[in-house]
Amino acid sequence: MTPFLLLLAMLGQLPTQPGAAKITVRLQSVRPNKGGLLRVSLHRESGVGFPGPSPLANAEVRPAGVESVVTFDAVPGAYAVAVHHDANANGKMDSNLFGIPKEGYGMSNDPRPRFRAPRFAESRVLITRDTTLIVRMVY
Repeated sequence: MTPFLLLLAMLGQLPTQPGAAKITVRLQSVRPNKGGLLRVSLHRESGVGFPGPSPLANAEVRPAGVESVVTFDAVPGAYAVAVHHDANANGKMDSNLFGIPKEGYGMSNDPRPRFRAPRFAESRVLITRDTTLIVRMVY
């Protein structure tokens, strides 16, 4: 490696992957007074854990205000984002006797199906370049 490339690599200026895209997820209508963690998962394939934790990428942030931001690096393709506001930090979505969530949640494309969890196809977003997704939390 030439000294110039070595210097750039040490400074973190080389791209991580050709064609990589940055996916910025802006979580809106967050209720920070609920405490706990915002668990954000990035899914690439339907049926693989959606809308729960993803085998691809997951992030956890503490809600600091009515809006929080999470960023993922990914190659272009079809993705879906699922968010769970784990207010009691027990690692699972708490629900009532009828299966209705007791904690906040949100998905890319903001689908609102009745009587079931959103499906990957309803939340699917095609990423071709750096993109910002807005996810509105539901409580």
